[in-house]
Formats: sequence, structure tokens, C-alpha cells
Amino acid sequence: MNKQRNPLATQTLEQKRIAYNRDCAKNIVAYKSDDSVIPLRATRLEDVEFIGGLWRVQDKIIHNVRIIRDQSMIIGTRIEHNEKTFFEYYRAARLAYNCYGPIKPCFDMVAAKYSTDKGTYWSYGKTIADARAFLGIRLYDEYMDLIHAVACKNKIQKLRK
Repeated sequence: MNKQRNPLATQTLEQKRIAYNRDCAKNIVAYKSDDSVIPLRATRLEDVEFIGGLWRVQDKIIHNVRIIRDQSMIIGTRIEHNEKTFFEYYRAARLAYNCYGPIKPCFDMVAAKYSTDKGTYWSYGKTIADARAFLGIRLYDEYMDLIHAVACKNKIQKLRK
């Protein structure tokens, strides 16, 4: 995933660059999430954001992040299950930010994954059942004609006679 800016940042990239250069010349400090400070000039422009009136070093995203149903989701460990299905399930959490970047995920969601010749499909929900249902709907939308042709083969043949 491309480096995503903290959604709490309000400056455009150009505004940020101007302020960064000005504040580096003034020996302004940047704050880190561990409550320490470092000189702003010791940081790279892309590693800091000006949020809440202070320069803040952004924590790195160290997780696997995917966009699923228009949400940035952190994909955690695989969930083992005994259900007979071709879906895979993973612990998941919405990507959320504070002023220092992404916050530690709580993995309170489930992501479902299914790989086909056309690509890999994902969905999520609060439970395995929810994730499976949303993924099933997504797959039905994608393969509706094929499913209908197979599921209604006898019915379609009777209509043609």
C-alpha cells in the first residue's frame, strides 16, 4: 500500500513543505508518540505531520492493510475453522489514526478471502458469519450469470423447448 497521510493532517503537501522548511530553520522540535522530542530538521518531510499546532513524527504502519468495501482494514492472523468452505478467514481491524499515525489495532472484526481465476475477493464483518455473508453477496454479484445458468439449468432448458 502506498504511504497514506494521516487523515488528521490539514495542510496540503505544498503548505506542509513551506512550514517544514521554515520551522527547520527556526530549530523547532517534533514530538514522538513515546513523549520524546527531536529536532524537526532531523526528520524527513514525509515522516512528520503538523497536527494540533505541533510537528509530530508519524508511527509507521507495520501491518498488512487492504481496502475492503471502501474501508482501510488491517489484516491479522488467519483464523482456523472446521467449516467446509473455500473461504479463508482472518482477524481484522479498521485502520484508525491518532495524531502520531496509526493506532494499535484491536482486531475486533473478521475478514473473509476467496481467490478465483479472476482475482482475490475480500469482505469483512463482525463475525465469521457476517464476513462470509458479505463475501457471498460480492461473489454472487460478480458471478450472477454463471450461478444462474448452473442453478437453473433444467428450468432454462424447459423454457427453450
